[in-house]
This record gives sequence, C-alpha cells and structure tokens, in this order.
Amino acid sequence: MRSADFFAGAARAEQLPPAKLPEIALGGRSNVGKSSLLNRLVRRQSLARVSKTPGRTQQINFFSINGTWVLVDLPGYGFARVPAAMQEQWRGLVEAYLRNRSALRGVVLIVDIRRGVEADDALLVEFLRHHGVRVLLAVTKIDKMARGECARRLRDIRASHPDLNPIGCSAVTGEGIGDVVRVLAGWLKVSLTSEGDDDE
Repeated sequence: MRSADFFAGAARAEQLPPAKLPEIALGGRSNVGKSSLLNRLVRRQSLARVSKTPGRTQQINFFSINGTWVLVDLPGYGFARVPAAMQEQWRGLVEAYLRNRSALRGVVLIVDIRRGVEADDALLVEFLRHHGVRVLLAVTKIDKMARGECARRLRDIRASHPDLNPIGCSAVTGEGIGDVVRVLAGWLKVSLTSEGDDDE
C-alpha cells in the first residue's frame, strides 16, 4: 500500500466522520493482536499503537489507505481492564457503527488460534449476520504453535465456521496476509496487490 494515514477517531457515535470512501473494519478481543495485524496489512510498523495491555484502543480509529478506502480499527472486547461502564459505552459505539455505516464493506474478525472462536466472537458474528455485514475470520498467531497442531486447529475452525472463510495468518511472519488482502480486494472491488502489495 502506498500510503496509510490516521485521519479520525470517534469515542461517541456523533464523532464518526462522514462515510465518503469504502470501509473495512477490524474487530476482535482485546488480546488477539489486532493492532499488529493492522500494521502488517498496511506495511507500517507503528500506524496502529501496539500495547501489551489489552483494551488500549478506546475509540474507533479510521485510517485512509491510498486515499481510496478506509481501514477501521474497532475497540477490542473481552479482556480490556476498563470499567464496565466504559465497556458498555464502547459496545454501544461499535454497534451503532456496524448497524448504520453505509460505507462498510465487511468486517475482519480476528481470533487467536490458541483460543479459537469464543462466546464474544460468536455474538459479534451473529450481530453482523443479522445486519447483513460480511465477515472474514482471520485466525492469527499461527507462528506461536507447532505446524502440526496449527494445521489441526485450523481444520477444526474451518469445519466449525466454513461460512466465515477462516484464514490462518501471522503478523510476525506475514504468512497468510496475502490471502487476507485478496479477500479485502474482493470486497472493495479493487486490486490491492497492484498498489504495491506482494503476496506474503
């Protein structure tokens, strides 16, 4: 990708920027490495802040990609060490965005291969399906597991969630990132590889 720039953040629904370009959102639990995957997708080491403390993303962040589409980083859920009232505020914000965003082309749901699809993830999938939003399941941190065990877990996840097109990937090694990019290109109806992305 030639350029990737943060341009807006929203902590409340009324702060959401105008929906002028196609958008793809990244969602997942607070400890799945969402920021690392975002940085890997756009080939920038520090576009999204990476923290060892879950729940650091406290708003919806918008990143302009090549001036032609927008990557949206949603607040994580689950393990965030924040007050319940704030988590409830985040949920309302995220649901308002996902329910009403005309520019949204789909959501990349990120799960840790060591944990699989958990209850919170399943609830998000159900919500997205109800509102007619496409979902891709990105199974991250495959570099943290031995090859044989990794393959077995991926088979199990694919068998359980075939409609989510699960893709194993790693923000560390880049494995599977090219496959994720191809799905995003299909959603956006553009060729992302022609904009400077080689397959990983």
